[in-house]
Amino acid sequence: MTATNEIHPFAMPGLSPALSSTFSLAGLCAGFDDPVHQSQQVFRRALTALSEPGTVQNVSESPAPEGANIASYQLCLALLDVETPLWIAPALRTDALVSALRFHCGCRLVDEPGQAEFALISTDFDGDLTQFAQGSHEYPDRSTTVIVQVESLDSASTWVLRGPGIDGIRKVGIAGLDPRWPGMLADNCSRFPCGVDLLFTAGTALMGLPRTTRVEI
Repeated sequence: MTATNEIHPFAMPGLSPALSSTFSLAGLCAGFDDPVHQSQQVFRRALTALSEPGTVQNVSESPAPEGANIASYQLCLALLDVETPLWIAPALRTDALVSALRFHCGCRLVDEPGQAEFALISTDFDGDLTQFAQGSHEYPDRSTTVIVQVESLDSASTWVLRGPGIDGIRKVGIAGLDPRWPGMLADNCSRFPCGVDLLFTAGTALMGLPRTTRVEI
């Protein structure tokens, strides 16, 4: 399939037939070359990141649409499908990103953070983690996984992490987050087994901070 191909809108989930009789693929950002194997690789990176909080995992270099960095885009390609509602923060919700995710994943975009199974936000997110689905004591898995795009994951270590998956302590540096974040993460941890799990991304790098991880400054 080339970038100049056109498809009927009924073949693309999330597009209304009223929009156009055809949908142009010109300029559409590519997905995985080998969807099955690359999705599995990225999924394993995400699992490792969440099971070993604070460790930096890397995905391969690839194109990404405006609004998403490489790691965020690949996480979306690997984790989203027609059954996973996604909320994108307004600052990141570009036409290029929306078109790519609808075409490659078929995911449904929702208007409210609390409706999302996955969310994509950046460092200028001015909300609170409690806006997302928190799950319940009976169904803690019914919570949002939040992908947070940051400036860097290899800056000077300013946080100390403790909890499952960490032998003693682990020091990390995440650049670009405002001073509210340690407090929000502490509140998120206190809600266990409820709360959200987070995946921080920068370029091709990703780092997991599940709700079980305690953050100290």
